[in-house]
Amino acid sequence: MRCVDNFRLRFGSKELVPIVIGGMGVDISTVELALVAARLGGIGHISDAMVPTIVDRHFKTQYVKNKLKTYKFNVLNADKSPVKFDLGLLEEATRMHVSRAMEAKRGDGMVFINCMEKLTMNAPRETLEVRLRSAMDAGIDGITLAAGLHLGSLALVEDHPRFYDVKFGIIVSSLRALQLFLRKSARTRLPDYVVVEGPLAGGHLGFSLNDWDKYDLRAVFEQIRDWTRAEQLNIPLIPAGGLFTGRQCAEYLESGAEAVQVATRFTVTRECGLPDEVKQEYFKAEPEDVEVNGVSPTGYPMRMLKNSPGIGGGNRPNCEAYGYLLNAAGSCEYIKSYHRELAAHPGERKIKVWDKTCLCTHMRNFDIWTCGHNVHRLKYTSVQNAEGTYQLLDAETVFNDYLYNQER
Repeated sequence: MRCVDNFRLRFGSKELVPIVIGGMGVDISTVELALVAARLGGIGHISDAMVPTIVDRHFKTQYVKNKLKTYKFNVLNADKSPVKFDLGLLEEATRMHVSRAMEAKRGDGMVFINCMEKLTMNAPRETLEVRLRSAMDAGIDGITLAAGLHLGSLALVEDHPRFYDVKFGIIVSSLRALQLFLRKSARTRLPDYVVVEGPLAGGHLGFSLNDWDKYDLRAVFEQIRDWTRAEQLNIPLIPAGGLFTGRQCAEYLESGAEAVQVATRFTVTRECGLPDEVKQEYFKAEPEDVEVNGVSPTGYPMRMLKNSPGIGGGNRPNCEAYGYLLNAAGSCEYIKSYHRELAAHPGERKIKVWDKTCLCTHMRNFDIWTCGHNVHRLKYTSVQNAEGTYQLLDAETVFNDYLYNQER
C-alpha cells in the first residue's frame, strides 16, 4: 500500500498534494488553517458563511452592529422580510475576507472558498452572485459549491473575466445530484472537481435524517467513479467524510480518487478557529456523544456533539443583526418554532426550542459543535496533560500525518 504522498492531484499542468482541508464555517476553517495547507502544497478552504460577522472579528469593522442599528425597529416582528443585506457592503466584506488569505498565501498550494447555497440571506440569487463574484475579484483560487444543488450558480458568473481561471467544484452525496448539476451547468462549463461526501461527515449532510446511516461513502464514490468513467468525464473525484487516517485516504487514491477532503482532525489544531475550551470537548468526545439531528433551519440533517450549548436554545431570532438563513420570503424554520413556543408559554422569561436552533447566533458563538463521525478518535492523536486536558496539535503535523502515515 502506497502512502498519500505517492499521489498527486492534477489541474492541467499544475500538480498538488492530494489533501484538501474542508471549509468549516463559521470561521472554524480559518485563513490561518487554509494557509498551512497551501504552503504544504495542498488545498485549504476558507468558508464564506457569515462573512460580515467574520470580518468584524478580524478587522474590527462594524457590519453586524450597523445592520442591527438599521433594522432595530423590526426586532420584535416575526416578519423579517424588510431585513436585507446591503449588497455593496456584502461585496466589501467578502473581498476583505478573501484578500486576507490570498495576500498571505505562500507555497505551491491553493486556497479555495466554500460557498453554501443554503445561505439564502433574504435574497438568494442576488446575495449568492455577490459572494461568488467578489471572491473571484479578490483572487480566490477555487470555489467549492456546497449545501445545495447549485443548478444556476455557474450561470451567475459566467461573464466574469476569471470564470475559466478559478477552479469550480461541487459537493454531492449521490450520483443523481451530480447528474442534475451537470445537466444544468454543462452548457456553461464542467466542474474542475467533485467532492463526494459520505454520511459520516461533520456538519450538514446531503442525506435524509431518517436514512443517512443506510448509505456508505465507498459505495457512493464507486458509483460516481464508474459513471464518470463510462461517460468519459475526466473530472477529479475527491471523497470526504470519515477519512481519519492516511491509510484510509491512500485506499481511495488507489481506487481512482484524485484527492481526499478531511476536516475533523484539524478542529483540534492551533490554527482552527474554535475556542480552546471547545477543542477540549472534541478531545473528550465518545461515540455516544455524537448525534445526527434536524435542528438546522436549512432542512438538512447535521452531525454534532449532543452537549452543544446551542441545542435547545430559545433566544430571540437575531435576524436584524445576522439573518443569513432567511429565505426569499424573509423567514426561516427557527423563527416559526420560536414563535410557536413563545405562544405556548406566555409570560415565561426564558423558553426552550428543541426542534430547531438559531443557527446564525449559535454558529457565530461556537455553540453548535459540528463534528465528523470519528471525533471520538481525536484523543488518540494527542497527549493528555496531567490535569486531564489534551495538547493541541499543529495543522502541519496533522497534514503530514495524513501524507505519510500508513497505519489504519
